[in-house]
Amino acid sequence: MKNKSVYIYVLIAASFLMTSCLSIRLRSANENYQQFAYAEAIKDYEWVMQKKQVDEAIPALSECYRLTGNDVKTEYWYRKAIKLPNADPKWKLYLAEALMKNGKYEEARQYFSEYLLLNRNDFKAQRLMASCDSIELFYTDTTLYSLQSLRFNKLGENNFSPAFYRSGIVFLSDKPFKGLSKSKSDWTGKRYLDLFYAQRTDEGNWIDPEPLRGEINGRFNEGPAVFSSDFQTMYFTRNNYVSSKVAKNKKNVNVLKIFKAHTEDGVWILDEPLAFNSEEYSVCHPAINSDGTIIYFSSDIPWGYGGMDIYMVRSQGGNSWSQPVNLGPLVNTDGNEVFPYIQNDSTLYYSSDGWNGLGGLDVFVAHKVSDEWKEVENLNVPVNSSHDDFGFIVDSTDRSGYFTSNRMNGTDKIYSFSKNQPHLAANLNLSSPDAATSSQPTEITVFVNGKRDTSVTIMGLGRISHRLSFNKDYEFLFDNKEFYSQKVSLSTKGRRLSQNIPLNVVLQKVEIGKSIVFRGIDFKKKEWQMKVESGDSLEALVQLLEVNPRLQVEIAAYTDSRGSDADNAKLTQKRAEIVMQYLTTRGIKADRLSAKGYGETKLLNKCINGILCLEEDHQVNNRIEVIVKNIQKTSSLP
Repeated sequence: MKNKSVYIYVLIAASFLMTSCLSIRLRSANENYQQFAYAEAIKDYEWVMQKKQVDEAIPALSECYRLTGNDVKTEYWYRKAIKLPNADPKWKLYLAEALMKNGKYEEARQYFSEYLLLNRNDFKAQRLMASCDSIELFYTDTTLYSLQSLRFNKLGENNFSPAFYRSGIVFLSDKPFKGLSKSKSDWTGKRYLDLFYAQRTDEGNWIDPEPLRGEINGRFNEGPAVFSSDFQTMYFTRNNYVSSKVAKNKKNVNVLKIFKAHTEDGVWILDEPLAFNSEEYSVCHPAINSDGTIIYFSSDIPWGYGGMDIYMVRSQGGNSWSQPVNLGPLVNTDGNEVFPYIQNDSTLYYSSDGWNGLGGLDVFVAHKVSDEWKEVENLNVPVNSSHDDFGFIVDSTDRSGYFTSNRMNGTDKIYSFSKNQPHLAANLNLSSPDAATSSQPTEITVFVNGKRDTSVTIMGLGRISHRLSFNKDYEFLFDNKEFYSQKVSLSTKGRRLSQNIPLNVVLQKVEIGKSIVFRGIDFKKKEWQMKVESGDSLEALVQLLEVNPRLQVEIAAYTDSRGSDADNAKLTQKRAEIVMQYLTTRGIKADRLSAKGYGETKLLNKCINGILCLEEDHQVNNRIEVIVKNIQKTSSLP
């Protein structure tokens, strides 16, 4: 009995000790979570959850992984969180976003839909659900960019946000380096970020990166940097801290600020924080125009559209800058817009999780037109992925550059890219309802911006592909002796991606004596004056005769049965002559034309003399027909 009592006592003590340890670790996890020390909080929460499932820890652990960018773990724990009693509907939104980042679009759509049943006005969620329905659109042209991971990317290290500097790039990294602080971020558990410079040789190889020299790399995080055109001035992001102590705002958050620095003999000297910084909200990710008079940046200024927005300020001399101006709803959303880069003062690249995309941050481009930003476009695959893609920069030639993505193993890596020439072609398909093929050759003449460019001949009808150039206006003239020649227009202006453009051309067979009705050529009731709205049909007749110079035609006019036969014959003759006169003024030779009025001799319905008809029925008989009378053997096509 004594041994049994001791055994029970030991079990009770062990149980009490375990409960006490769980309570202590859970309390530690909660305290770290409240202090944004997510790396330590994750360790404590995971320890607790391995010993016992504690429901109250699941949402916090889920959020820790979400805020530290571990999408796989975020999905895992939010799946559990949404099953808890009194689950917050927003957890389904976070789960859906994680599913998108993990490429599970169909399932993500399901949870977006469930979340939106209770939050119908969440426009960001609406856009993300729409993205899940149209993922194939982001794969429109996967050959436009060639990507390569830079050699100095190392497993487990984060390298991101490149900036052009001299013959290489400056970027952020948490890689260990002798002489730099070994302190780690409470948020990520990794070493604080510093600015490194990687030089590229003339042969295209990379020299091992080294930290920037001088006062730039401090105790805490340095952020994205940008340099003046002469590389003498730098603007960069940094944690707000004073005397090696982090400063926090009223919400207990350490905000970001933009600082200015200059170089002396390759050593960077810190100047000052910029005047438009704030103690209460973050100002970060600077980008500058070509002459350094405008800074674009990202900020969570309270009066924005939501999350981080892109703003701009203008220099007023020294450290004086204008008030920040939000770039507006054509650039910003209720999500986050970050990491801007301005090219040639009129093209803005940036990343957003608020516009339609593949998941996480996608890279977008906006163009300035008449001092307004518009035409926001997703850069699509392969630049964008289901993960975070950001820090996009491109050189002045618009042919190559760099960007960041965490698509591989969840760590940030820098990729180089080169733009490939898009392939644009017209896929021409010639057919006819009157004949399966033709014994005659078809000559296809191509006009570019109004000038004859080239011609090609194929036998009969069929298919042919023609390579196109961008930003051009094309016309294709199809000429076959058995068919009416036809001219088709196609413009490549505004197109940027590779595309095979289908162009189906249906040719009508030419038959002597067969007429074509031009219904749109209308006249005032029982008069010979044409109505103003006849212009489009007259123009179509002019084009038909211009591209078919072999044809000699009769302009035949008909009218309804109202009035005398003699008056109707005179009226239609005058109408036919009026149309013929118009054609000659437009350059159609008179010897190809004849005019004849047929009066009421060829009615198309039962509205004969003595029969009461509606006006619409009478109008069916008022018409102009073009009748082929002869086909010349030779012609000179335009």
